Amino acid sequence: MFRFLSSALVPAFAALLICASANAQPFSIRVQLPDSVADVADGGTVTIPANAIGQPVTASFSITNLTTTTTTATFNSMQLTGSTDFTLTSAPEAPFNVVPRGVFGLQITYQPTTSARTTARLALNVTAGPTTTNVVVNLVGLAPELGVSYTPQGGNALVVAPGGSLLLPATAIDATSSANVVVANRGTFQTTIQGVTVTGNNFALVAGPLPGSVLEAGRDVRFNITYTARTLDAARGALVLDTTAGRLSFVLEATGSGPQFAYQATGEDGSTAVVRPGQAISLPDTLVNEKSAVVVRVRNAGNAEGRINAITISGTGFTLSEVPLLPLNVPAGGTFAFTVNFAPTTPGRAIGRLRVGADDFDLSGAALGPSLSYSFVAGGISTSVAANGTVLFAPAAVGASSSARFVIANTGTAPASVTTIGLSAASTVFTLSGVPALPLSLAPGASRSFDITFSPAVQGTSTATLRVDNLSFTLSGAGNAPPPLPAIRFEGAAGAQQPLQQPAVGLSLASAYPLVLNGVLTLTFNSAVGANDPSVQFSTSGRTLAFSIPANSTRAIFANNADTVRVQTGSIAGTITLTPTFNTDGGINLTPAPAPALNLTVAAAAPRIVSLTVSARGASTMTLLLSGYATTRSITQIELSFTPVSGENVSTTRITLPVESSFLGWYQSPAATPFGSLFTATIPLTFAGDVKNVTGPADTIQSVSATLSNAMGASPALSVTLR
Repeated sequence: MFRFLSSALVPAFAALLICASANAQPFSIRVQLPDSVADVADGGTVTIPANAIGQPVTASFSITNLTTTTTTATFNSMQLTGSTDFTLTSAPEAPFNVVPRGVFGLQITYQPTTSARTTARLALNVTAGPTTTNVVVNLVGLAPELGVSYTPQGGNALVVAPGGSLLLPATAIDATSSANVVVANRGTFQTTIQGVTVTGNNFALVAGPLPGSVLEAGRDVRFNITYTARTLDAARGALVLDTTAGRLSFVLEATGSGPQFAYQATGEDGSTAVVRPGQAISLPDTLVNEKSAVVVRVRNAGNAEGRINAITISGTGFTLSEVPLLPLNVPAGGTFAFTVNFAPTTPGRAIGRLRVGADDFDLSGAALGPSLSYSFVAGGISTSVAANGTVLFAPAAVGASSSARFVIANTGTAPASVTTIGLSAASTVFTLSGVPALPLSLAPGASRSFDITFSPAVQGTSTATLRVDNLSFTLSGAGNAPPPLPAIRFEGAAGAQQPLQQPAVGLSLASAYPLVLNGVLTLTFNSAVGANDPSVQFSTSGRTLAFSIPANSTRAIFANNADTVRVQTGSIAGTITLTPTFNTDGGINLTPAPAPALNLTVAAAAPRIVSLTVSARGASTMTLLLSGYATTRSITQIELSFTPVSGENVSTTRITLPVESSFLGWYQSPAATPFGSLFTATIPLTFAGDVKNVTGPADTIQSVSATLSNAMGASPALSVTLR
């Protein structure tokens, strides 16, 4: 921004510029800064503000010779004196002339090394006609400079350098502390605050300056940073101050302060467990009218003294002993202990509550009194079973089921409780039904039961584990063979087929079957000529194809939910056989023996021509390209018939080519294997003789017809017209 030293001086500068013009100073000086353009008179002052120390800013001077006569001004010298923060970075070399109304320019760059007010002086020595004078422009450089200090809550103000740390005072858990931050502009030019950002868990910015706020020289801006302690761990964050004078970054550090109690429970057997507030402390199973105990040790793992005002316990059968005198002050790292006793007077599960200061714990213990017994009923016969014993089921065929009733009885003298009943792992072979609502309470002499169903998926023995509270029982049953498959039917194509076709085939059962069936349809090819045809396969590729038959349905489903599949018959005589296999989801093979099969037959036949074309032609030559197939992979001769052009006398209209050896060599070569019996034959022909109305002997032919022959007969003729 262009500005004068004082607004009060503006009229004086303007008057000086006019006076100079009236006294043979016919020059105008215009100065352009990044944010402003202004005129300056001889002896005037140009203020050049920089955004930051070390950040250069350039003032562009444009000087115009205002004379309208023929007077040419000569600039004899240019001299920049004063602070070295100002440099003349672009100017013509003196002396030089400027014609009337001519303009020349120069640039002065100000790169401050300090935020203090800096001055320099530009002097131009000019001769215009008989007069030589000096034109002087005063330069003033300004720059901002930011300083940051902070006052932590309850502390003294501290200066912090960029990259340094702002340390907030130790803060009690769930309390909040703060620090007042002061950002002062101790330079000579304003800066703009672009943003203030505070990051880090539990740190917050309070009353920060708005983006775009201008911080004048000699002024400051203040805001607060708060920290709310949630843990005793050291916390770190960041304060980032973005201004036009640059970015200032600082580290925020804080810690929580307070006690933190840790708990251990040690049983009578010496076993120790760490327990946290809200968790349960388990007492050993205890006989009615007997006693067990757990020692609870408490340690202050925090960084400040803690106070325990009370230790209380509730719940039938639970008491405290060896409790220290309360209230108790526990220094950081200090410990104390007390004992939790369990002396049940009635059987069953006992629960209670322990409170230490502000921390609560659940208490649990089992009073031993009742006695549970277990049995199962299968086939009308009841059999007792002990823990880890086996429940036997009547054998059942795969797809069928058998069941047993499991009975839980309280044979003790006190009520009994059952809290969990279920299988240790998910199972579709063994399933539970009629399970009573849990937890289940059984009075002395009472019993409850539920049903277990065995539905085998495979032949042989299957097992699972039944859990009743902490007891396990093995479930065991034998699976017998599933029922045989209904009759298997092929649908669609059957019997004799033509070469190079894709007939559709389907597969179904005569009646619905109760199990899901998975199968594979396998294609085999028995060649009648001893050579395989790789193109004989399913249209989806390959010679095996998976299918499935959903439970209680009849039709086989192939890929893409299709109920049929197409078979490529190839080009070689032989028999294509489709054979299915069937398995249950459990892997039981249900394929009948012998396996059902569908035969598709491609018969041995006379060869066939697929295409006949002329691939090349000259005045007396012609090349025929003939494609076809022979299901017996044998061709003995090719017969060509020629139809002459009207008006031309052709003495030879039929030729027979013996080609048996050539085709035998082709079909016996490895190159022919991928193509079955398909072939393409090239037949070159040469013509000679006199012509009447055409240009060459080859032009005497109107059309050519071809016939293939082998031991099975001759193919239908195929013609190609040439004219």
